[in-house]
Amino acid sequence: MRKALSLIILGVSLAAVALAQGAGAEAASKEDILRFMDLMQLRARMDQLVAGMKQGMKVGAEAGFRQKIANPTPDQLEAIDKLVNSAWQDFPLDELIDAIVPIYQRHLTKADVGAIVAFYSSPVGQKLLREQPAMMAEGMQAGQEIMLRKIPELTGRLNTEVAKLADQELQKSGQKGVSK
Repeated sequence: MRKALSLIILGVSLAAVALAQGAGAEAASKEDILRFMDLMQLRARMDQLVAGMKQGMKVGAEAGFRQKIANPTPDQLEAIDKLVNSAWQDFPLDELIDAIVPIYQRHLTKADVGAIVAFYSSPVGQKLLREQPAMMAEGMQAGQEIMLRKIPELTGRLNTEVAKLADQELQKSGQKGVSK
């Protein structure tokens, strides 16, 4: 009996949520989304993301330069650094944010944004915002350790399966494969 009542309550709740998300739900305004993004410190997170991409480009550009010039001088490496900085100096962060706002508006109603803002404005929401970068960094470190441990096995399995597939295709076409 309790189980049936629980299922009915759950069904009614889900239906109410579905109706609230339907056509009658008020869309979040651009201002609602920008307030949400500000609270979530999205601009600072995007700045960090862009800085990471820029650093990755610097490493790649320097590695490419080192392939051409075996022992680059500090001045040459500084020139590479300046080239990358110049390429990224006009990154259109505001344009990116403007492009993201309508995406959030399609997926979140005004009520959704209000509830999210209420949560992240609360002490526990603020704590989550403060702790989230450290949790993400620690999670990425844990994931990286697992991936490094698993990559040889995954690569070996993938190489074996690709070789089998290639052999099957060659047999179908009557061609001979390359020696292993």
